[in-house]
Amino acid sequence: MNYVLPLKVHAVKLAYRKRLLETMPNGYFCLRKGRPAVAVTFDPQDLRCTRHKPRVLLVSSKQGQVYAGKIKTYLDVKHEYDVLLNKWNQLYTFPPPRVNIPLRQPFEQHKMNNEFFNGRNDNLGKYKSDNPTVSEDGVFKSKNELMAADALKQLGIPFKYETELYIDEAEEWINPDFLVDFFEIDRCCYLEVLGMNDKFSYAAGTSTKITSYSKGKYRPGREVIYVHMYDKHNFDKTYFIEQVLSAFNTLIPDNALEWGKDINEMSFQVPEGRSYSA
Repeated sequence: MNYVLPLKVHAVKLAYRKRLLETMPNGYFCLRKGRPAVAVTFDPQDLRCTRHKPRVLLVSSKQGQVYAGKIKTYLDVKHEYDVLLNKWNQLYTFPPPRVNIPLRQPFEQHKMNNEFFNGRNDNLGKYKSDNPTVSEDGVFKSKNELMAADALKQLGIPFKYETELYIDEAEEWINPDFLVDFFEIDRCCYLEVLGMNDKFSYAAGTSTKITSYSKGKYRPGREVIYVHMYDKHNFDKTYFIEQVLSAFNTLIPDNALEWGKDINEMSFQVPEGRSYSA
C-alpha cells in the first residue's frame, strides 16, 4: 500500500479479515501423486479437518473443484490480512485492538448499509457527455470521475456509478457521482467529485445538488462525501484518497475499538497459531 490507512480503518480491516479467516474453510494447494490437489486444514462444516490431518482432494474431482474455489478465496483473504498486519507492525509499537465484527452502527434514517448498496442499480444518469472517458471500470463523463474510480478500486472500495436518488424534501431526482460501500462496517454513502467551479453554470448546479442533499438530511461526511477538485486539469489523487479514508474513519464509532485498561498487556492471536504482543 502506498497510502497510510487511518488507525480505526486499519484496525477494522484487520478484524474483518481475521473474522473471515476464522469462519471460512482454510487450506492450501498441493500435489497428490503428481496431480493438482487441495488440502483442507479447517472446515466449519467438517471439524475432522486439521492442519495435522488435512482433507486432501484432487482439484479435478467434483468436491475438489468446490473446495479449490473456497481455498483460493481463503488464500486471497489471508494475503490481505498479512499485508495489513505487516503494515500495522511497521507503523505502531502496540498490537491491534479488538473489534467486534459485525460492527454495531448507530441509527441512520436512510438505512445506507450493504443491503442498500447491493440493491441499487447504476449507470442511470440521463446526461450523456459528448466526450466520455472509457476504461475497464466503465464509461465516465469526465477524467476526474475516471481517476476517482481508479482510486476507489486501488483502495478496494466497491462503488456504483450514477445510481438514482429521489429526495422528497427537494422534490428532485439526482444521480450521485458514486455510491461507495464501506462493507467492513456495513455502511455505504454517496460520493460527489466536484470540479469545474470556474464555470458558473456548473458551480450553480453543484450548489443546487448540495442543497438538495441537505434538505434530505444527507449529512456531509456521513451519508455523502464531497470532494472538491479545484484544479480541473489535475486530479489530486492523494487528496481524494485522504478525503475518502477520512470519511470511512469517521463512520467507525470510537467505542468499536476495545483497547483494554493497559495496552502494554494486550496480546493478539492471529491465524496459524502466531501471537503478537506489545
